[in-house]
Amino acid sequence: MDYLKILSSRFNLREEWTRHGITVLKSSELYIQLIEPNHRTGFQYCLRADFPETFNRWALVLFEEEFLNDGGFLQALEALDTFISDKINIVKEKISKGVRLE
Repeated sequence: MDYLKILSSRFNLREEWTRHGITVLKSSELYIQLIEPNHRTGFQYCLRADFPETFNRWALVLFEEEFLNDGGFLQALEALDTFISDKINIVKEKISKGVRLE
């Protein structure tokens, strides 16, 4: 499966940059980072996502899932869909905790 192609088409994202097995995809609604398996990720893929309104840096994203294979990717996509559908609640919660949005 071409994970980047699926993510790009499903969420209408464009590739921002790719370096050393890390790719960032962005739109005005969503930021996604896909990290290819390496020793720092326990040889798993890592999918991270955040909204432009709450994004600070990749180490502090609101969504992170790790997966090993196509089945795991499909489960991560389901979790990402839920995350996106809960956007209003997630942003309100972050604001109520006093987190400064940029």
